[in-house]
Amino acid sequence: MKTRCLPQRGFSLIELMVAITIGLVLMLTISTMVARQESIRRGVTSGNDLTSNSAYAAFALERELRSAGSGFSQDATAHYGCPLAVSRDNAQLLPATRAFPAPFNTIPQAFALAPLIVHPGAGANGSDVIALAVGNSGLGESVMQIAPNSAAAGQVSLTNTIGLRGGDLVLLSQAGQRCMLQQVTANFAGDEAPLLTFGGNYAANVIAGTSLLDFGAIGDARAVVLGNVAGNLPRLQLIGVANDATLVSYDVLQTTGANVAALVEGVVDLRVRYGFDNTGNTGPTAVVNSWVAPTDANFTPAALQAQTVASVAQLRSILAVRVGLVLRSDLAERTTVTPEDLTMFASLPNGLQHTYNVPAGTTNQRYRVVEFTVSLRNVRFSR
Repeated sequence: MKTRCLPQRGFSLIELMVAITIGLVLMLTISTMVARQESIRRGVTSGNDLTSNSAYAAFALERELRSAGSGFSQDATAHYGCPLAVSRDNAQLLPATRAFPAPFNTIPQAFALAPLIVHPGAGANGSDVIALAVGNSGLGESVMQIAPNSAAAGQVSLTNTIGLRGGDLVLLSQAGQRCMLQQVTANFAGDEAPLLTFGGNYAANVIAGTSLLDFGAIGDARAVVLGNVAGNLPRLQLIGVANDATLVSYDVLQTTGANVAALVEGVVDLRVRYGFDNTGNTGPTAVVNSWVAPTDANFTPAALQAQTVASVAQLRSILAVRVGLVLRSDLAERTTVTPEDLTMFASLPNGLQHTYNVPAGTTNQRYRVVEFTVSLRNVRFSR
């Protein structure tokens, strides 16, 4: 008995072409959806990164700026604009004997004491640099008079030394000369006795031609505690933008080392405007009724550091600062997502606005302008 084989049937050419066409359409649709989803993901990731960096940058700067002038504003006449003389480990620290590290290498090496002074255009790519001073004694921070002609090597006499302790960093000031930073001798315990002795890393009898013996020689010399080496360190900082798009700070007292410290990544520009009382009013009743750029002739670093009656009054008139930052994401997208120009301080008059020109070839990265205003509360109550 013979077995009959059934005929074998496959796909026709037309059926294969139809199936391939459908497959190609499906692949194209899926690829388009994946590419779009990836673009959306990159956009969302960039936006989230910018949001996080912006929030942290604003928080970090606001935290530092709001305490500007703490510890020495109670005697603005003696302290504001005073050039600092500081020694560390028997070597002159301030005025600096060499340029500060980049991006602060164009800042004057004579650091003047002030709540904050903006150095316009001194940072990377023409951004601003903020010189900031914050005391941190945690005690009464009252100004103490140095007894006339009481200064000797390693010591001065006050009315009493109650509240002072070993390791305190004491700022000595006197009209017409530099301020000097000294460190109280270890294990010192203040009491009603007047003698205050100095010793330790920041103690020195002569710094940059300024002698400890000069304080009190002509009367009206003063002392105030700025902090302590064991935990309550004062913060004298330079804050600016580095060439690698990072917001950085430098501790000019080198209490935490001599290196530039990174604060926030992705920051490409920093600009500051001063808010001041243009009526000459100072104290609790003063109000911010005008804004000015740090390039204004009356508000340049040289004008504010002149250590004159007028310069002290000008520093006391600065009651707030408006800070503008431009941040950039690391992720590049397929299309242009940022305009070629970004405007900072758009709510201020035209002369105070700043245009940030987005570098060529980076408009496919997301940028964000962040602005915030900080009240300088210690300046408001300065005397």
